Amino acid sequence: MNSISASIFLSLLIFGMPVSGASAVSGASAKLEASAKSQINHDVSGIIQVGLVASSNLVSFLNSGTGILRHDNNGLILQQGILQIDSDWTSAFSSKLVFNAYTDGDQHIGPSQIEIKYQPLLKSALKYKVRLGIFYPELSVENTDIGWLSPDTYQQSAINSWFGEELRIFGIEGSLFKSGRRTSTPWSWDAKLGLYKGNDPLGSVIAWRGFASHDRQSLFAERLEFAPYPSVVSVDGIDHPAWVEPFSELDSRVGAYLGLHLNYLRRTEFKYYRYDNLADPNVVNSQRLYAWRTKFHSFALNHQLNRRWQLKSQLLYGSTMMGDNFVHVDYFAGFLQSTAKLNSRNKVTFRLDVFDVAEQDDIPVDVNTSFGHALTFNYQYQFSKLWRIGTELHINKNTAFNRANLGLSPKQYERQILLIIDYRL
Repeated sequence: MNSISASIFLSLLIFGMPVSGASAVSGASAKLEASAKSQINHDVSGIIQVGLVASSNLVSFLNSGTGILRHDNNGLILQQGILQIDSDWTSAFSSKLVFNAYTDGDQHIGPSQIEIKYQPLLKSALKYKVRLGIFYPELSVENTDIGWLSPDTYQQSAINSWFGEELRIFGIEGSLFKSGRRTSTPWSWDAKLGLYKGNDPLGSVIAWRGFASHDRQSLFAERLEFAPYPSVVSVDGIDHPAWVEPFSELDSRVGAYLGLHLNYLRRTEFKYYRYDNLADPNVVNSQRLYAWRTKFHSFALNHQLNRRWQLKSQLLYGSTMMGDNFVHVDYFAGFLQSTAKLNSRNKVTFRLDVFDVAEQDDIPVDVNTSFGHALTFNYQYQFSKLWRIGTELHINKNTAFNRANLGLSPKQYERQILLIIDYRL
């Protein structure tokens, strides 16, 4: 990471970003300016996570290996560096800007989300809002912390790890919603429609590498590496680079998604999404990156059993295809997570993951079948509102048959232990 950029980033995060008020002027203009300024508010938040890691030392996909975890060595790490600026410009307009800092991957610092939201104040029970920019669909019940992190674990589920790698909306989302409190009913709902471009390569990494488990989000214009499988990179094969730029626009088509959120008494939350990027799988650019026709259904549930015990679950199934059936896979993933607050300071989380990619194409030399399961145990102790320490054990067993083309065993067993301390602004 560039030392100057890192210093600026850390300074903003630790000490905050001052927001200056209007200069004092006299007369009527001062009153008008003060009135306008009173509607403007900037909330700066952030998180720094540093710690120690002990891993099974399989080379990570981030370093062109076949490991499905982020870290492939032991020692001191920067797990996360996030700066988020939420701004209210008027009673209806707001914005969100998220910067991420890492020491691994292709890029080390940059934005991951830029969003403008319009939500007017309405007296009617039925309301609407519009988001415009570069953002995540709100399909996760796991990644609910600032910067699209999980508040419960350091490594995320296979589903949301993939979304953090390859999924971002470069477009617009409209929502119609109704609160149960306004209508004296226990049910609230929110219906969404999104239109976007710039997500054509979505599906590349799970087709060739398979699902992974980590918390690193791809930055804008970043390359995502994977192992150089001969059937992929050879000029006699697919002739594709051993990387993908996930936020590329290749075919000028507009993709779409539909979402429905249902909430019951603020205790139970259900989310359904249907996503289809409507890409033309025969389009390829000068870098030999293909558009992938990727579509999926996502079902997510968050249920608060009582004040201390929470259950979360998500199921995903879909398909992705590139070329004239060159690569075509069906995929499935799911997780079940239980979080218990032992008291005001101690919290434990357990998560079970399963994931599967099944080959459906016409090129048997390029093997795409992979599958696995994982267990994650996390404990966190909250020192104060600003400081927290936690430890996490992650174990997975996974199989990808294309590893044999690299002279490796298709089966891998991975283990990782994290000790993390984080500071929150």
